[in-house]
Amino acid sequence: MSKRKLVLASAAALFGTCAFAAGFGFYEMDAHSTALGGHVYGRPKNASAVYYNPGGMQSLTGTVVTLGFTLVNPRADARIDKRHDTRMNGGWLGVPTFFVTQELPWDLHFGFGGFADFGIASAYNNHWELKHDSTETSFEGYTLQPVISYDITKDWSFGIGPRFTFVDFETRMMRDFSFVESMYRMQSRGYLHSPAKGKNRLKVKADNRDDIGVGLAAGTSYRVTDDFSLGVMYRSRVKTRLKGDASWKGQDIDYHRNDVHETIQLPAQISVGFNWDNALWLDGFHLASSVSWIEWSKMSALRFDIWNPITKNVDRDELKLDWRNTYRAGFGLGYDLTENWEILAGYIYDWDPCRNRVGYAHTMLPIGDRHIASTGVAWTSDDGKWEVALTYALIIMESKSQRIRDEYYAYNHEVHKMHTHNSYSHLVSLGVTYRF
Repeated sequence: MSKRKLVLASAAALFGTCAFAAGFGFYEMDAHSTALGGHVYGRPKNASAVYYNPGGMQSLTGTVVTLGFTLVNPRADARIDKRHDTRMNGGWLGVPTFFVTQELPWDLHFGFGGFADFGIASAYNNHWELKHDSTETSFEGYTLQPVISYDITKDWSFGIGPRFTFVDFETRMMRDFSFVESMYRMQSRGYLHSPAKGKNRLKVKADNRDDIGVGLAAGTSYRVTDDFSLGVMYRSRVKTRLKGDASWKGQDIDYHRNDVHETIQLPAQISVGFNWDNALWLDGFHLASSVSWIEWSKMSALRFDIWNPITKNVDRDELKLDWRNTYRAGFGLGYDLTENWEILAGYIYDWDPCRNRVGYAHTMLPIGDRHIASTGVAWTSDDGKWEVALTYALIIMESKSQRIRDEYYAYNHEVHKMHTHNSYSHLVSLGVTYRF
C-alpha cells in the first residue's frame, strides 16, 4: 500500500462523505423550527434563537428554556461496478440540544446553547468490495455558544457571541495485503524486505481537546410590521487541530500505532430569511423562507502522518478534496388549528459540495443533492408557558454515480464505479419549551 492511499482512506473517513449533501453539517436544532424546514431566521420560535439568530431573542421575555432531542437514521444502497450491491445503515443516532435565554435590563438579552452542528455516521460489513476505504465512520462536532443581544430600536435587534466547538472522530477500514502481484510490484520499486500479508484493520481516532475550535456567531432581526420579520445570521469559520492515533491490527501486522494530527477549518455560513405570521392576510397562517450559503471550499486538503506497513515508515502526504461552496433554500408553512394546536410543514433543497472527480470521491455515505421534507405539530398550554413540538423529517438524496480510484491500494490502476441510490434518512425530533 502506498502512503497516499493510507492518507486517502483516513481523510475520506473524516470529511469525504458528502452524505448529507451539506458536507457533514447538521442543522436540525429544535423540533418546532425543524418542522418549518429551519426557516426561522426572521423570528425564532423559542430559546433556539441562540443558534438560529441571537438577534431574534428580542421577542423572548423573561426566562425561556428549550430542550430537544433528535433521532437520525441514514441509509443507502450502493452498487459497485454494476455487480455488487451493498447496504449502508448508520443506525439510529441521538442528537440532544439545550438552549436558555434571559431578558435583561437596558434592552439586553442573554442566551446560551449546547448543540451538535456537525456529524456523520456510516457502517458497512467487513466484506464489502470497497472495505479498504471504510467499514465504519463517525464524526461528531458539538458546540457551546453564549450570546448577548441588544435592542437597537423596538423593531431592530443585534446579537453576537463566541462559538466553542469540540470534535471527535473515528474510522475503521480493512486492508488485505495478500495480493501477490502487488507484492512483486512493491519489491520492484525497492521495498525488498518482507511485506505485510493477509487482512488487517486500520483504525484512526482523534479529537481537538488540546485545541478547542473558537469561532463567532452574529445575527440581526428586523420587524418590518407586527407580523413580518427579516433576519440575517452569520457563523464564522472555526479553525482547530485534531490529534489522535492510527493503529494497525491483523493477521501479519503486530499491533502498531502512531500519532496523527491535522488542522482543519469548519466552514463559514450566511443565512437570510423572513417569517410572516397571518401571511397573505389569513388569520393563523404562517409563511417562512430562507436561503443559506456555506463555505465548503475551505475544505480543500488534508495532511496526515500514518505508519506504512509496507515501507515500515511513517509517511506524510496530502489529499485534495476540492469541495465547492453550496446553498440551502426552501420554505415553511404553519397553521393554527386552535389556540393550542399548530400544524407545520417545510421543505429544503440542499446542494452537494462534492465535485465527483476521480480520486476525490469516497465511500463513507452517499453523495448527491438532497430534498428535505418535514412535518410536525406543536402544542401550547393555555397559559402560554409550555410548548411541546413533535416533528418527522425525511431526507431523500438523489441517485448519483462516482468513480473511486483504487491504484494506491492494489497497484493495478483499477477504477471502481460506485452508484448510490435509494438513499434517505429519517429524522424524529421532540422539543419542549418552558417560559418562566
